[in-house]
Amino acid sequence: MTIELTEYNKFISMASIVGDSLGNKNAIDFVTSFLEGLGFDIRISNTKHTAQPTIIAHYSGRLCDKKIVIYGHYDVALVKSENNWLSENPFLLKRINGRIYGRGIADNKGPLLSRMLAMKSLISSKKAIPEIMWLIQGEEEIMHGNRVAYDIFKHEISSFGANTYIEETGFNNLDTGSQIAFLWSPSLTDLQLSSWHDLLNHSLDNPNIEYRHLNKLNGIKACPLLANLPKDSVYIGFGPNDRLHNIHQDNESLDESNLLKHQKQFENFLANYASYSHAV
Repeated sequence: MTIELTEYNKFISMASIVGDSLGNKNAIDFVTSFLEGLGFDIRISNTKHTAQPTIIAHYSGRLCDKKIVIYGHYDVALVKSENNWLSENPFLLKRINGRIYGRGIADNKGPLLSRMLAMKSLISSKKAIPEIMWLIQGEEEIMHGNRVAYDIFKHEISSFGANTYIEETGFNNLDTGSQIAFLWSPSLTDLQLSSWHDLLNHSLDNPNIEYRHLNKLNGIKACPLLANLPKDSVYIGFGPNDRLHNIHQDNESLDESNLLKHQKQFENFLANYASYSHAV
């Protein structure tokens, strides 16, 4: 089964890289317009101090009193050399041997848009939905200079008061065909976290659960989500990425079937989370 790429192509074509004010503005407008159409309340943070501000999207929930924070980012890495790309134009998606190539498809526009589409499907159903704060960063790929997102995340996370946090993506083992889910906490033990296995097993594809967080290029302190997680919070990561994704390199790509699967899994996860007895 293949993905309808129209919305993905729109998002990828927006060169939301450092220094491209139009590309970042277009990406912000794309995300905010989409989420506002689903009923999210949108705030754009601190535009006076950065051209790549954080989008703060809030959904009040339905038939559920649980809260959850979702993390993602709309900015993408710089292209090293267009001549090296199999897709010829890094900002135009191309299918090659079951994979979709394009700058940002793996990090993080592909997973982000997949989740936005999952949210659209879930809202159109009659299922319960938790209250959501979606923090969508615009400075994730900035290698040098000060980021303003840290203080924004610190304030928003503290004010919202959620206990569960969803990372921008997860991983898949191409050698075994298995899905990897990350389960972590700043203070809870692996044994304490094991009570979350049922939720992950029911929502995903019998994942191998690893008690750690997603590797970050510049470490925990550079990630405004990880750096500001509450002490007893639960952190979960799952998504379509794999060892061939080439994030931060030329020929960035994702397996098309895993991207499609992630959309359905994310919808299932949110619906299951809404009724999950351990969720806080």
